[in-house]
Amino acid sequence: MKKYDCLFIGNAIVDVVANVSFEFLKDQNIDVGSWRPTTLDEISQLQNKMENILVASGGSAANSAVGFSLLGGESSFIGRVKADEFGELYVKDLQDANVDFVSSAVSDGDETGRCLVYVTPDAQRSMRTYLGAASNLSPDEINDSSVEESEFIYMEGYLWDEPIAKEACKKAYDLSRKVGTKSVLSLSDSFCVDKWRSEIRELTKTTDIIFGNEEEIMSLYNTNILSDAISAATSEINLCIVTRGDKGSLIISSEGVEETPAFSCEKVLDTTGAGDLYAAGFLYGLSNNLRLYECAQLGSFCASQVIGLLGPRPSPNLAKLAKDEGLLV
Repeated sequence: MKKYDCLFIGNAIVDVVANVSFEFLKDQNIDVGSWRPTTLDEISQLQNKMENILVASGGSAANSAVGFSLLGGESSFIGRVKADEFGELYVKDLQDANVDFVSSAVSDGDETGRCLVYVTPDAQRSMRTYLGAASNLSPDEINDSSVEESEFIYMEGYLWDEPIAKEACKKAYDLSRKVGTKSVLSLSDSFCVDKWRSEIRELTKTTDIIFGNEEEIMSLYNTNILSDAISAATSEINLCIVTRGDKGSLIISSEGVEETPAFSCEKVLDTTGAGDLYAAGFLYGLSNNLRLYECAQLGSFCASQVIGLLGPRPSPNLAKLAKDEGLLV
């Protein structure tokens, strides 16, 4: 029996979240819904202008790891943080969520990464990210036992944007094939897919499960027509899950294409973490032998539970809420 249901690997980023007006973003020359990397000096200056902030450990794969653990799964996480104030917060947040942090905080080098998340009244996110220590995740931090002890290994596409982190991903994939651990990839962002399309497309052909939204899947196949991307994914990918916001999701498998509805949210406050929590729910269902449609339902429910809150993490009562909804026993 495996020690962990799923090992998550990703950028270890602390989210600094605040509600802001459209005017505030205009004053800061930030386009609504935009994202770009920044330097440490710039992000420090921007953060000083934010008020009533919520600080919480984030990062795509880590959000999924926490959601998976809150549902009742055994999860672990590999990511790089420095032994500084933000790094200590990051590790503590994971431990509080019963996620095993199987990396070690480093004592020197870049500061722990952080992401400023500006949430406008339409619940859209605009982000500025300083990767910091996260960008230096190396193959040395991917150890054989962590991969071998896991049923699934989940990696975020954001890692492909940093040369050394990309090598860490490649090592993790090689190990997973060697020891029979199922591989999972989140496409993360259409920007990353655009930049590394040929490499990521080859990777998806040998990956067991792919998660992506409509824009990311269309970018993967360099098309503006969703049906064309679906046809290509059907022929190339073992199992592909396409999230579509309030339109639900698509399950693309050898059995064909199946549509699943979204769960409604009374009031959407912040879409941060929606895709991450969908993946957490789907994988938890899969690890507990639920049917694909049931996995998608659980994923959609988990996504609905985070978009009604500010920040990337759902309620600690996520498992109970899912049981009350009849999605878990």
